[in-house]
Amino acid sequence: MNDVLDLKYKSLKELIISIFVGFSIGLSVIVPGISGSTIAIIMKVYDKMMYAFSNLFKKFKVCFLFLLPIGVGIVLGFVLGFLLVKLLLDLFPFITICFFVGLMIGTFPILFKEIKGEKPKTNGKLLFAAGILIPLLIILLSTLVGGDKALVNLSVGNYILFVIIGVLISLTQIIPGLSATVLLMMFGYYTAILNGIGSEMLKDFKLMLVYICLVIGFVIGILMFSKVINFLLEKKRRMFFYTICGLSIGSVISVFIGNECLDIYSNWNAQSALLDLIIGVIALALGFTVTFALYLFDKKRELKENN
Repeated sequence: MNDVLDLKYKSLKELIISIFVGFSIGLSVIVPGISGSTIAIIMKVYDKMMYAFSNLFKKFKVCFLFLLPIGVGIVLGFVLGFLLVKLLLDLFPFITICFFVGLMIGTFPILFKEIKGEKPKTNGKLLFAAGILIPLLIILLSTLVGGDKALVNLSVGNYILFVIIGVLISLTQIIPGLSATVLLMMFGYYTAILNGIGSEMLKDFKLMLVYICLVIGFVIGILMFSKVINFLLEKKRRMFFYTICGLSIGSVISVFIGNECLDIYSNWNAQSALLDLIIGVIALALGFTVTFALYLFDKKRELKENN
């Protein structure tokens, strides 16, 4: 990605694709299992997006104009995701989580395609294993600290933690296969942060400060890591994707042993558990089908281009 002219939209179709990618990123902040950056890979926008983020100040005008439709899509996706997911999690928490995990699993073929066709070396195996272990270690630490956490009686340390979480959320938006909501579930703050969004937030400065810290961390993370990701994509792409594939698998496992699901399990009885498990498996398969269809679409388009 050396020519900035590549960032200029040449057709309405390219503009709509960027809005859709942004919409997916906005959804992924709220919806477990959706990875906006994975959608960006499918739509052939990911490398351009990373280049634009990493060169935003150096080549402001062309990068800003490229990112603007993505930003509009992010806002639309976030609002819709908030309204939809809050309702579904209130009514069918385990089934909803299963569906979104299915969405995540359906993206695996897209990610694993990047490391296909070569026998992994020791470095690749170690990075893959580390990717699996990192989400599991976060889950372990969050479980030791406690279960779901409320946004009350917060100390300065808590607000610093929210800045750090904001930085980590930014990574989930630029690293394919990761989910911001899965990350928040690992830390035990997903429900509290989701429920805190509303008119009451405007009346409570301490609560609003939580979201300000998250946004500050998010912006810091995007500016800090986009250059690193852009470098890895150009110089160490295969090694980068070994880690991503491991992180994706670790994230899926983490969802079902995280604080959010542990609370659901504690309220189960024999009848509700069986019903949730049956419908949950169906929902997971449905979610998988949705994103796997995107993989097949990408594969078909790639085959057509090669021919």
